[in-house]
Amino acid sequence: VLLLSKQWYQRRVRANVPGVSASLLHSARAKPVNAVRSMGGGMWKAHQPFVTNGDSGVPSLHGDLPKPAFRDDHRKDNWRNQTNPAERHATNNLSTYMMVGAGGGAALYMAKYTLYGLALMLGPGRDKYAAAAIEVDLATIPEGKNAVFTWRGKPLFIRHRTAEEIASAQSTDVASLRDPQADTERCVNEKYLICLGVCTHLGCVPIAHAGDYKGYYCPCHGSHYDTCARIMKGPAPLNLEVPKHDFLTDTLVVIGKED
Repeated sequence: VLLLSKQWYQRRVRANVPGVSASLLHSARAKPVNAVRSMGGGMWKAHQPFVTNGDSGVPSLHGDLPKPAFRDDHRKDNWRNQTNPAERHATNNLSTYMMVGAGGGAALYMAKYTLYGLALMLGPGRDKYAAAAIEVDLATIPEGKNAVFTWRGKPLFIRHRTAEEIASAQSTDVASLRDPQADTERCVNEKYLICLGVCTHLGCVPIAHAGDYKGYYCPCHGSHYDTCARIMKGPAPLNLEVPKHDFLTDTLVVIGKED
């Protein structure tokens, strides 16, 4: 039985390790050695005896190699002393990333206002903007609507009046008004009312199609204007200002053009 077991073991070793005699492996397994002669005849210094290969129990010819530890603990434990960036842990660069990000954000912020100041310096001055004139195509304003534009930094109202609104404004007794002005004085073209949307009381912006007279209403202190933007009731002392404007055609007007 022992003989059969020995022969069976030798055949098994020979089948698993081709090219290596079973006697060599058996002798290496029987007694550890510090050096084994290789196939080429040289000496191979072993750091430790042969070890079994996996779960098969078959001796391995690479027993002199240390068993690899597939762990990263040695790098994590000494990450502060690493000099190679590839060996350093990612969290060690967090402060660097934060400094680069903060510096980049500050640089972009400063560049934005630098370009903004340069554009203002090279652009037209405030006096040019103050004397600017605009052209408005009145055909884009439907009848009965009030359009709002910006002119010289102020809201500009252009109202396409209906026939009822025109008749109501023209039938008002001018002598009874606080700031007497006839409708024909304020509206060059009776279909269109052009005035500044700034209340003459404290500079608020009135609401169109509101108030007792369905013209303009300032909710701040209760000033009421009619469909010609004349003050009818409330604390406002004057009518809404009518800027200088000239009609180039029946539907094209230029506002603020100086002589």
